[in-house]
Amino acid sequence: MKRRVSATIVFLFFCMAMLLASHAWAGMDNFPEENIQVPEEAVYQDYLGISDNENFVIGDVQADLVLVQLFSMYCPICQREAPDVNDLYDMIHEQGLEESIKIFGIAPGNSSFEVSVYRDRYEVEFPLIPDPDYVWHKHLGEVGTPTYYAVDPGNNRILHSHTGPFRDGVEAYLEEVKAHL
Repeated sequence: MKRRVSATIVFLFFCMAMLLASHAWAGMDNFPEENIQVPEEAVYQDYLGISDNENFVIGDVQADLVLVQLFSMYCPICQREAPDVNDLYDMIHEQGLEESIKIFGIAPGNSSFEVSVYRDRYEVEFPLIPDPDYVWHKHLGEVGTPTYYAVDPGNNRILHSHTGPFRDGVEAYLEEVKAHL
């Protein structure tokens, strides 16, 4: 009898945890319509199709789909996956999708200096944006790094999200993303 009661209690706690977890994600159907710091470098502004204003929103990016990578200089998975993310960027260009899919990174807790060290160390060619005060980290629900969002810039709808390493490889991930074009 005690085992049955204990098992029932554990099951109820599990169900409550799942319900709370699903409720937390329910609000993330849309990418937040908040200001993002414009990259200082003109080449990155041109790539995203944005002006040199102080801020932009995801809807300003000139693309059919925007991939947003949440990363940190201090994240070992981000460091290990950096070559794969660079390959993703390259594959987008090799497949002629550079006008349809744009990618940029946001670095929670990282300063401009830390982002530039990461960019240089891992030879990242797409825009990386510092988030030293965790503003975007909070907007996105304080998710872990790396997390990737495929966003429709026309309506801010999150079409696909992925947290952690590319388990099936970057090629498979790009195919999943392309299915939303």
